[in-house]
Amino acid sequence: MFEVGRVCIKLAGRDAGNTCIVVDLVDDNYVLIDGNVRRRKCNTSHLKPLKDTIKIKKGALTADVTKAMVTAKMKVIEIKKVKRSEKKKEVKKETKGKKKDVKTGSK
Repeated sequence: MFEVGRVCIKLAGRDAGNTCIVVDLVDDNYVLIDGNVRRRKCNTSHLKPLKDTIKIKKGALTADVTKAMVTAKMKVIEIKKVKRSEKKKEVKKETKGKKKDVKTGSK
């Protein structure tokens, strides 16, 4: 049922309702998907396979999957990549002076 190039609809999760393409078979219950969803391993019970297939290689890159979707005249959602800035390192300030002694009083 699930083979490389199978067009599916994601049923569960954040990307539910979007179309995806099976890129690789992980095992009996999991496949690697890409397309209008985030590229990730997905449980086959969370996918609804459609009768359409696209010719792609096993383990195809995201760019190859989007090209194949465009040539098959499928709707492609553009995902903008976010450039992440480097985190600033915190500088620890050294305290000058003596440590304060805290005396605890007991009765």
